Amino acid sequence: MSNALRSLQKRLPSLALTTSLLLLAGLTAACEELHPRDAYQHPAADASEVSAWFYNLYLVLDSIIFFGVLAAFFIAIVKFRKKPGDNALPEQSFGDSRLEIAWTIVPTLVVLGITVPTLGGLFELAKRPDMNQKIIDIDVTGKQWWWELDYKKEGINTGNEMHVEVGTQVMLHLTSADVIHAWWVPRLSGKRDATPGRNYPLNFKPKEVGSFDGQCAELCGASHALMGIRIIVHPKDGPDSYENWVTRMKQAAAKPTTPQQEAGQKVFMNKGCVACHTINGLSELAPGARSRTSGPNLTHVGSRDYIAAHTLKNSPDSIATWVKNPQAVKPGALMSNLGLTDQEASDVAGFLTSLK
Repeated sequence: MSNALRSLQKRLPSLALTTSLLLLAGLTAACEELHPRDAYQHPAADASEVSAWFYNLYLVLDSIIFFGVLAAFFIAIVKFRKKPGDNALPEQSFGDSRLEIAWTIVPTLVVLGITVPTLGGLFELAKRPDMNQKIIDIDVTGKQWWWELDYKKEGINTGNEMHVEVGTQVMLHLTSADVIHAWWVPRLSGKRDATPGRNYPLNFKPKEVGSFDGQCAELCGASHALMGIRIIVHPKDGPDSYENWVTRMKQAAAKPTTPQQEAGQKVFMNKGCVACHTINGLSELAPGARSRTSGPNLTHVGSRDYIAAHTLKNSPDSIATWVKNPQAVKPGALMSNLGLTDQEASDVAGFLTSLK
């Protein structure tokens, strides 16, 4: 018996134990609470259901192939091992036509079994929605490092947090103002690039009310990992309906009601914030004036769950930290450090928090 085979035989028990522990760990992980971005067990839109179906199909096929190869490997080791005292050379063979035909046909069938349904899924995802139904049409522009959202029919401009309606078709038109970004909210849709100078469609129909997190999926600079996405899916009726959200968003910004809010508004107007940010009814950038360095519309920023593209939970302290030194929160952020004092940052935070 060769040294290599003898060594392998000694390691078989440990290999078997390791394999068992890995399988046990996988089963344990499967029993834990689902991750909020788990698209494959809990898709929440028609597009993500297609992706989840293919993921599960490939998982089953890959598992069959893996365990089939593993079984053949161990069978060959046991069945064809050299017996003690058997010093004769094994039977020499120079090819087996049946084996060669089998390992040509089987992989071909596997590839066809994957390719045919995959093509069908691609056509399904690329299919243009019925234009006679209600559609929420949104232009999405990736910037370093946040997302600008323009609702075409509603005339709403906002940033980072997208609001849509359950059961209603959503059509996104993705582009970029600077470098290549990629839109990805796993439980609602697949990934799609946002490229400068081009416009890519992405369509989905949400099937579940709730909040769904995502992430820019294309390395786009120093704060790529801090370019988050949140989509809020509203019910069709009730106080939290999508139509009520649209009505609130079309209203002008609330006027300051406290001395701190008034002081914060003065800082906002006099320190240069108005050069990059719109607040409806106070200071508005024309659509043509918006550029790669202009920031999000802040008309109702106080009502958002997060600021700085899902980087900080929205609160007066978070806003003060952000406006005081943006680069400390997001390295390379294009938002200018205006050298605000602690009091000025606190006043601005009080003002922006009131904009609901």
